[in-house]
Amino acid sequence: MIKEIYRDANVVVVEKPQGVESAGAGDTFEKQVGAFAVHRLDTNTSGLMIFALNQVAKKELEMAFKNGYVEKTYQALCFGKLRQSPILLSGWHVKDARNGFVRITKDKTPGSVAAKTWARNIKDVGDFSLLEVKPLTGRTHQIRAHLASIGVSIVGDGKYGDFKLNKAYGYKRQCLCAVGLKLNLPSTSPLAYLNKKDWVLTNWEF
Repeated sequence: MIKEIYRDANVVVVEKPQGVESAGAGDTFEKQVGAFAVHRLDTNTSGLMIFALNQVAKKELEMAFKNGYVEKTYQALCFGKLRQSPILLSGWHVKDARNGFVRITKDKTPGSVAAKTWARNIKDVGDFSLLEVKPLTGRTHQIRAHLASIGVSIVGDGKYGDFKLNKAYGYKRQCLCAVGLKLNLPSTSPLAYLNKKDWVLTNWEF
């Protein structure tokens, strides 16, 4: 069952569950929703996604994501703690497409692109920390790789996480959720009325 958060004639905002691919071939979330996907969440990341219901909306939303007019907020349960909070993480995103893996490096290398991630500590939960995270650039696996690069790994992450701790605590589910979505479109956009909306997911569990 698709959990809709908002719908009008142009867009629909829904909650994507874990374990479903956002878009592409096969039984993807895009096909389940029956609308145009304009951005993605990793398969094992849950949370808010916005879909276009017509070509005009698709064009406008694609432009919005490309130009940074979309504010995305995540929450992540992590092993380890931030060295300061809030913190702005900056680095260079290196993508290994063949192996489906990325690295964040301090120095620019051929083919790398800038990556910036804002994070703050919400609270400590025993041996864990709950973080609020905002990707200021939209790179593949950005949040997962950027946090791991500073020794703060997302609980249950099978690719960038701490495998020994995941096993020790019995976590097989990636504890990362897209909990906030807000548009900041130019006033001339036909979807500018959506700037007044601030979609927030409050019921996610880790």
